[in-house]
Amino acid sequence: MLTAIRTASSKWLGRLVLTVIMGFLIVSFAIWGIGDIFRGGVNRTVAKVGSATINADEFRAAYNTELQRIQRQVRRVVTSEEARAFGLDRGLLNRQIDELALTEQARKLGLAVDQLTVMRSITEAPEFKTGGIFDRARLADALSQAGLSEQAFVQRQTDLLLRQQIFNGLAGGMAGAKALGKAVHQFRNEERNLDVILVPVDKVPAAAEPDEAALKAFFEERKAEFRTVETRKVSIIQVQPADFAASLVITEADLRAYYDRQVIAGRFGSPERRQAQRVLFDSEDEAKAAAAKLAGGMTFEALLAERKLSAADVDLGLKTAAELTDAALRDAVFKTAEGQLSAPVKDPFGFVLVRVLKVEPARVTPFEAVRGQIEGDARMDKLQSDPSIKAQVDGLFRKIEDQRIAGKSLAETAQAVGARLVTLAALDRQGNDGNGNRVPVPGGTETINAVFASDIGLDNEPLQGRDGGYTWYEVNAVEPARDKNFDEVKDQVRTRLLADRRDKALAEFMTGLFKRVEEGATLAAISQELGLPVQRFAGIRRNAREATLGASGVERAFAGPVGKPVSALAGDGTSRALIVPVDATLLAHDPAQDVASGLERQISTGLAEDLMAQYIAALRKSVGVSINQTVLNQALGQTN
Repeated sequence: MLTAIRTASSKWLGRLVLTVIMGFLIVSFAIWGIGDIFRGGVNRTVAKVGSATINADEFRAAYNTELQRIQRQVRRVVTSEEARAFGLDRGLLNRQIDELALTEQARKLGLAVDQLTVMRSITEAPEFKTGGIFDRARLADALSQAGLSEQAFVQRQTDLLLRQQIFNGLAGGMAGAKALGKAVHQFRNEERNLDVILVPVDKVPAAAEPDEAALKAFFEERKAEFRTVETRKVSIIQVQPADFAASLVITEADLRAYYDRQVIAGRFGSPERRQAQRVLFDSEDEAKAAAAKLAGGMTFEALLAERKLSAADVDLGLKTAAELTDAALRDAVFKTAEGQLSAPVKDPFGFVLVRVLKVEPARVTPFEAVRGQIEGDARMDKLQSDPSIKAQVDGLFRKIEDQRIAGKSLAETAQAVGARLVTLAALDRQGNDGNGNRVPVPGGTETINAVFASDIGLDNEPLQGRDGGYTWYEVNAVEPARDKNFDEVKDQVRTRLLADRRDKALAEFMTGLFKRVEEGATLAAISQELGLPVQRFAGIRRNAREATLGASGVERAFAGPVGKPVSALAGDGTSRALIVPVDATLLAHDPAQDVASGLERQISTGLAEDLMAQYIAALRKSVGVSINQTVLNQALGQTN
């Protein structure tokens, strides 16, 4: 074709024809296909909020970050389908729209925040501190994980502070209404004394034996209850440090080293704690000059005043050695005598002088007293850190991976490398065998979730455990869920139908008793008639866990006024309870207790959130919000 075009273009008539054709193509593309080239590019706007927009790439990045966070929490792969079914995409988009609407409103109102306040909000954030001190490395790690530049993060922090100004002005410090606090108190703290007759199911006659037609009709009505669950046949190889425990030797030095680490962590009492002050200097010379002034008689307080610092600015607090992550700072604090000043110490931000204000000695159980109880823990600890054990685990890991790369199945791999193969003939999503019997699964829930996210024959990446081990899994077969036929479950159908009929008979019997009490009969009379005692349950609260009454019985006991009878399923799941609330008491309302318990704060927070939700809803309506579903689907990798 290209040859033909070149031949045609060599003649003037051919060039004219090609020019006309290409002209038509360009115009048609401009109108129908690539008009965005002339209009400034392809539309990549997921949503418009007033004059502001949410870009598809930004939304996709935020979605991926949120998805990864969820996966770290649940420790398994979460598919996009699962995330969307959970509503992750809608929740994230609505949150971004709300934030953008508030940010735009803040700018319209002329709100602003100075750069110093923004920087302080970042450096004082606990998540960016190490040992109580701002750590730029932690900030850099966080930005790297989020895929953000420092400039973009500062802008986001600025927008957050602007939104907080609106929140604080509109709902900040909102006090919960006293009447609402009292109502919540009454709901939570009302106590009722109950008179109860527990009526067992054998108080009604046994149901008549059902015929075949009744059984089949019952089966057809409840076929879903007899449905099987999906099961999978799985092959698993697990390699753990514990597999090589026989070759591990625990020495006395190992035990003492483990004991020392546990002491620092506070396991065997309270470790030594020290309160120190830390003054930061830009250079070592500047720190040495300050140290010379202090040695010459200058007070530490005068040095702080000279540098325009308060005692609170330099206080590290009362810390254990484990709480100070910087080794140089830790040594300076814990190797300097009480009341003394350290030499200049290099830290990530410059050079510091440390003054130790207070030393709280350690109070620790002696090694000899706990030696016996730490041997097992020390062995497990060394299993995960011993180089020889790690080398054996890594060696077997490489052998297994080599077999997998060669296309071997897990069964063939296990035989080739001498690993133990676990074959599960049937495994369901709950970790059972499909019939309700528990199956021991190497790797537990994490392996089960991975198995059901895979498919037959897929070469899956091994799962890495917290102990440094690995789990390989392979789906060999899938038995889909299906409806069982009547003959398979006939005995189960008969049992359930008889139980169902007896439960209905008992419920009807209880309805009759209930009506009699409403008409004036006493529980004592009914008790004597049935030969069942009246039991008193005293001081029952709405959120009480009472085994005999069960959750349903307690809930029903508070469903109506005192004196009105109620009926409920009892805690054993078969008996019925006839309940009459006899009287009710309410503890005196003490507002101070609401403060101490956090109830007042909960009410205030709830009211503030409700108010902000209404404000944002009105704001969205006034500025106008539009969502481009097509671009949203594209950003999420959906085709429709």
